[in-house]
Amino acid sequence: MAVRIRKDGRIVCAAMFPEERGDTYIDDTWHYRLSVEAGVLVSEPMEQHQISGQWWWRGNIPEGVKIDTVYLQAEE
Repeated sequence: MAVRIRKDGRIVCAAMFPEERGDTYIDDTWHYRLSVEAGVLVSEPMEQHQISGQWWWRGNIPEGVKIDTVYLQAEE
């Protein structure tokens, strides 16, 4: 589950979004460390993630977005 960080700061699923000039690519290993292990990169439950493909830094989650609990476990 690699991600791309866009020039505008958005973080998107690399499998769902094609590469754009200026993207920073985060590979599977670092993505796992940031999301599952550290819980600082989070997304919605899979049903919604498959539609939006969006990721957010833990402190920058848009209002109304529900985060998958798998990423919240890292802080326990």
